[in-house]
Amino acid sequence: MEACDKNHQRKFSLIMALSIFILRCSRRGLVTLSLMASLGLASVMLPVGAAAQSINDETLEKTVIATVNNVPITYGDIALAEDELMGLIGKLPEDKRFEILLGHMIDRILASRAAEESGLDDDPQVLERAAFMKRKAMQDVFISRQLMQRVTEKEVAAYYDKEIQNGPKDEEVRARHILLDSREAADAVVVALKDGADFVTLAKERSKGPSGPSGGDLGYFGKEAMVEPFAEAAFQMQKGDISAPVKTQFGWHVIKLEDRRSKPTPKLDDVRDQIFQILIGEARQDIYVKMRAEADVQFVKADPVSE
Repeated sequence: MEACDKNHQRKFSLIMALSIFILRCSRRGLVTLSLMASLGLASVMLPVGAAAQSINDETLEKTVIATVNNVPITYGDIALAEDELMGLIGKLPEDKRFEILLGHMIDRILASRAAEESGLDDDPQVLERAAFMKRKAMQDVFISRQLMQRVTEKEVAAYYDKEIQNGPKDEEVRARHILLDSREAADAVVVALKDGADFVTLAKERSKGPSGPSGGDLGYFGKEAMVEPFAEAAFQMQKGDISAPVKTQFGWHVIKLEDRRSKPTPKLDDVRDQIFQILIGEARQDIYVKMRAEADVQFVKADPVSE
């Protein structure tokens, strides 16, 4: 259990499993070397090869990966930068994200050093922002530690047992369809099927959808996986039924229901991360609700215009 708790803490401290892609980039020799050359930062040095590969989870956050004028940049800095910029870079490839994050930290160090040299240390605007950021940092660390105490592997396993393994099972169906451009074409398919035509053969010959070559087979799917008109029709059918033409934004569908079943129960390892996110969200909300209930919050009119 102690080992599980340590692993759990790492999940919170190493944001979005950042260590995985950082180490992967390191093993490739760190693509950021090209970034350094393009920026002309001769004072920036990166560990590569065996040194990078020797990094483990215990020391990752404090491991220095670059220096800018003798100021270190650690993997922990990169993790915080990713948290800050995730909305902008979240969809980029991992190596590109790392390159941008490292560049972001380099620019921050250079700009902050220039600000210090220009005497901005005691500037009122800087001090005001610093106070704001301190409150944010304290909030982040406090909430993170509270969540680590509340959301453990034990709670994840309990949620899995109650809500997934022993909870109500969603239904899913397996269906085939023939996608057509017009109602007339769909009606013609229905007539052909009533006359004894083979559904798979017609799907291969006439369907405009990507599943046509496989006989229109869509496999098993839940109700939420398809657009509403299609899903409503499919889940009202019985095994072996063929639908009347169904209109969606993709065209006209003729559907054949192949099977119905309860959705298979996933293994804990397959849904652990999703359960963590659910429990984290619930715990975070509970923390703030309780703190607000105990606080004296007074709303002051912000509009300076008098009534």
